[in-house]
Amino acid sequence: MLDAELIRLSEDNNQVEVRLIPNKHAPLTVPNLLGLLHVEPFNQLSPILANLEEAVAQINKLTGKPAGAEEFLFILAERNNGKIEIILNKDNMQAEVNLTAGWGDHQIALADILDELSNNNIHIGIDKQKITEQLKQLSILSPGEQVKIIVAEGQHPIHGKNAELKRQVSLARERLLQPQIKADGNVDMRNLGEINMVQMNDVLIEKIPADDGTKGFDLLGKELLPKSGKDTKLQAGPGTCIDPHNPLRLLATMTGQAVEVRGVLQIDDMLTIKNVDVGTGHIEFKGSILITGNVDAEMIVKSSGDITVMGFVDSATLEAKGDIIVNKGILGRQLTNKNNNYNHQLATKISAQGQIRAQFVQYSELTATGDITITKQLLHSVTHTKGKLTVSDGFNRRGDIVGGSVNANNGINVVSIGATSGTKTEIYCAMQEDKVRVQVQDRSEELKTLVEEDNSLWIKINNLPPKEQWKHDHGVVTEIKEMLYEKNRFNQQRVDDEVELQQLQLELDQYYQVHHINVGKCIFDNVTLHIGSATTITQREYGPCRVIHKDKQIDFDYSKHD
Repeated sequence: MLDAELIRLSEDNNQVEVRLIPNKHAPLTVPNLLGLLHVEPFNQLSPILANLEEAVAQINKLTGKPAGAEEFLFILAERNNGKIEIILNKDNMQAEVNLTAGWGDHQIALADILDELSNNNIHIGIDKQKITEQLKQLSILSPGEQVKIIVAEGQHPIHGKNAELKRQVSLARERLLQPQIKADGNVDMRNLGEINMVQMNDVLIEKIPADDGTKGFDLLGKELLPKSGKDTKLQAGPGTCIDPHNPLRLLATMTGQAVEVRGVLQIDDMLTIKNVDVGTGHIEFKGSILITGNVDAEMIVKSSGDITVMGFVDSATLEAKGDIIVNKGILGRQLTNKNNNYNHQLATKISAQGQIRAQFVQYSELTATGDITITKQLLHSVTHTKGKLTVSDGFNRRGDIVGGSVNANNGINVVSIGATSGTKTEIYCAMQEDKVRVQVQDRSEELKTLVEEDNSLWIKINNLPPKEQWKHDHGVVTEIKEMLYEKNRFNQQRVDDEVELQQLQLELDQYYQVHHINVGKCIFDNVTLHIGSATTITQREYGPCRVIHKDKQIDFDYSKHD
């Protein structure tokens, strides 16, 4: 065992020295020397392993030789106050510090880290409180152990919000889903409240403008610009005007019913009639129509706005440029030919450029540009919607599609499909993927052509002769102004096309994630399901699930259903 008196601190107290004589202290091992360093104050300094190994090799080598009688000095350890290593990620948005606990009395402090960050040109995004809290970890580490802490983070830009049009009045279609609460607290499903009418100067829409967003920054001080929100034009339809004192408000210029036609709000005159039958004849009205009773067989009702029927529609035709709302039910039957054979034609035809809403439907043909909502049952009917089909009471108790054919571009939300008797039912959902793909290809080609035209125009502008040669030539000046105007138009069109292409590409990429069939209770057997190019016919019952298109096949996902 080596004598402790062989070891001592250097004059500056920053190193540990040992003096050894080979002939006296050999044989020697590294653990022998480490034993000397375990004693205070030497244990506060960091061992230098290479020096330890060198001392052992040299002392043992010289044993028994003339040089082995001489004294040799070795540095075994040194004072190490800890290390600070700054690690900046690729996008310069986060700085991490790798700290190594020191061997000396001096431990790393907040000021040391701040100095090192400054040396790396990091002056912003620093969380001093977090650093101080994290430094507590360092105090419990043994000398030489490491810890990583995040000390600074940049700020991502906050992209601007798109303009929003907030409608301040209710539409007729929303009335169907608002049964009234009776005095005893129960819900009266027959009382759907009063018809919503607006008066002159009522506020119809309030616009929340788009904003530019908030700039961000990275840790090296580079400004990160946000994307501005997209504007949405506040359009005045018939019977409305932009408030002359506030361009962010849309006002009614007449008394009537609020109707949404192709996304634009208008105020219609209201024709109110009790029943539509042979006594009234067919009805065609420029405005909205309220029928407080029923529409009888073979009658035709056409409207430039909404059609609201408080009772039933039975084997009739309804056409509206707005919504069609039937508070009770839509009834129909299969038509027969001269031989009294069914020809698969249905007597009731309901067509709306807006939405269709009813409590139940049977043996009818429904066509809508917007969504279709049925609160109880959709039986043996043919249904087409470019929007979403919902067959549900909202509580997942009722909502059945039985028989017939359903085609919904934007997905289906239903409680049950089919029947215990195995009624043949055909469901089509999300059949527009190819159309979206073509739109992406067309927009890509248009953008490519625009870029080529833009580049060609830019070459012409750059090849113009010096201004001194043409600044007094009115014809040339006019031509150049037109070129610059065209260049600015190209730039704006290019930005708009790129944004539209990104949106279309995102729609295509997420097409089957967004468009699917949510089933709240059950799918019975003999239901044919089509989602895009994938098809299956159910051979058994399925419980609550989400029916999706996955790897070009129909899949039943039980983990996710709304």
